Amino acid sequence: MATGALTLLEAAKHGHDQLKKGVIETIIQESPIIERIPWTPFAGNALQHNVEDTLPSVAFRDVGETYTASHGTDTSHFWGVAILGGEVKVDNFLVNVTDTLGGLKAKQYAKMAKANAMRFDFEFFEGDGTSKGFKGVKTLIDEGFGQEYVHSATGAVLSLESLDQAYDLFRSQATPDALLINRTCRRKITSLARADVTGTSMVDFERNSLGKQVMSWNGVSCVILGDVINGSGTVVAALPFTEDPGDGGSDTCSAYFVKWGSDDVTGLLGHGGDFSVRDFGETEAAPQHLGRLEWYPGIAIFNKYSIVRVSGILAA
Repeated sequence: MATGALTLLEAAKHGHDQLKKGVIETIIQESPIIERIPWTPFAGNALQHNVEDTLPSVAFRDVGETYTASHGTDTSHFWGVAILGGEVKVDNFLVNVTDTLGGLKAKQYAKMAKANAMRFDFEFFEGDGTSKGFKGVKTLIDEGFGQEYVHSATGAVLSLESLDQAYDLFRSQATPDALLINRTCRRKITSLARADVTGTSMVDFERNSLGKQVMSWNGVSCVILGDVINGSGTVVAALPFTEDPGDGGSDTCSAYFVKWGSDDVTGLLGHGGDFSVRDFGETEAAPQHLGRLEWYPGIAIFNKYSIVRVSGILAA
């Protein structure tokens, strides 16, 4: 795999393994986050990143005076990854009576790729660094690696004014690259745009490089999340209305402004970016053909001003 911060789609172009390319392309198609986020490969147990902490002292002086020497300081953070993957098995019975081995394996690898994409998307938001996974953006923001705009402390329907205020938290930053939302929030934004003359011109529609229709608000692409697979293996909706804004009721969700980049929000790939897709053939232990997919993903937020969580959103 190629090195440097780049998307999985670009990285896949540098390989010659057709099976691996097919798996990666399926993962990209199934995950709107993996499709967009750049990836930073590294070797070792963790990636060290230094963040500017304090600046040296400066001052005006009179003739003959001297300066007081000082130096700035940095704070080091360490970012890790988790192991994600699975195995596929194709029984000889299916090969003999239903389809070819190649066709059956292709279907199973596609299912495995889809499951990996959906599991990563869940961890991207909800991961807490336990249960073998990595820390997601919600936990990292709570730890001070991002910002939160509380739309309502008790829960309220999303408004364009709140999006504006959250957007303005990107100080010392360019504009965000994406607004990560669920389908309900997407409907609310389009409804507000139709009802507000000033909002109509702020919502546009276009098609991306994969031919998918993309909605944008104020020039920021709206990434609509679909279903994900949670830690129990259950398919659930992404960004669900199950958060507690502080009033004791778990009935709100969040939206996220994010800027992708090697100095902003990036994906991490351990083992130098290794993405392992192996086909072992028929096993000795059983009349089955075995394959395995494994990779080492994680995420890092190198700049706290590169992501803003908009919390306290009630269903429209």
